[in-house]
Amino acid sequence: MYTRLFYGTIQPGRAEEVWAVFDDIIPKVKAQDGSGPLQVLVSGDELVGMSTWETQEALASYVDGDLSRELFVRLAPLLMGMPTTRSYEVRMSA
Repeated sequence: MYTRLFYGTIQPGRAEEVWAVFDDIIPKVKAQDGSGPLQVLVSGDELVGMSTWETQEALASYVDGDLSRELFVRLAPLLMGMPTTRSYEVRMSA
């Protein structure tokens, strides 16, 4: 299993637009082959998106695909600077 983390800081006054993007994109991500649990965490204006993938190939397909690019294109103007991402192999889950 693999997890991808997405980090960003929402611009003041843009939160509703950010949530509208997530409302549109999340069902599309969930429909991808190999997609697992997905969460968006928020603390003040900081957010972390967590997507889980069954295989490294499923994660790579998402990362290199149009949907991931669409997410960045739509969210980048609503965030303070460019969002960052990191991908991890899940070695333990309880």
